[in-house]
Amino acid sequence: MDEKRYRHLLDETFARVDRAFEAVDPDLAEVSISQGSLTITYFEKQRLMLTPQPSPRQLWVAFRDRAWHFDWDDARGAWLDDRGQGIELLALIEKTTREVANVTIEIARG
Repeated sequence: MDEKRYRHLLDETFARVDRAFEAVDPDLAEVSISQGSLTITYFEKQRLMLTPQPSPRQLWVAFRDRAWHFDWDDARGAWLDDRGQGIELLALIEKTTREVANVTIEIARG
């Protein structure tokens, strides 16, 4: 994948995540985008961070003591974990938000 397409996919993904949190009480969960990374801050200052990794064309995610690396899958039109565990990025964010903040969000797909 070329740099332009990679950047477009990142921008699109970040915009979808940001929109999904628009109606959420910021005391429960809030999105911020800074210096090319997206951070979701949950209450009690727990942070889920999405960080682009241009060289391997991946999107890395960190939360608590866990980390995931996601590759874009054209066939599914989604970011999937690079270990083949079937973890899809947007589903991971929805699940984490539900479990940590007790908030149900729905991130638009395709």
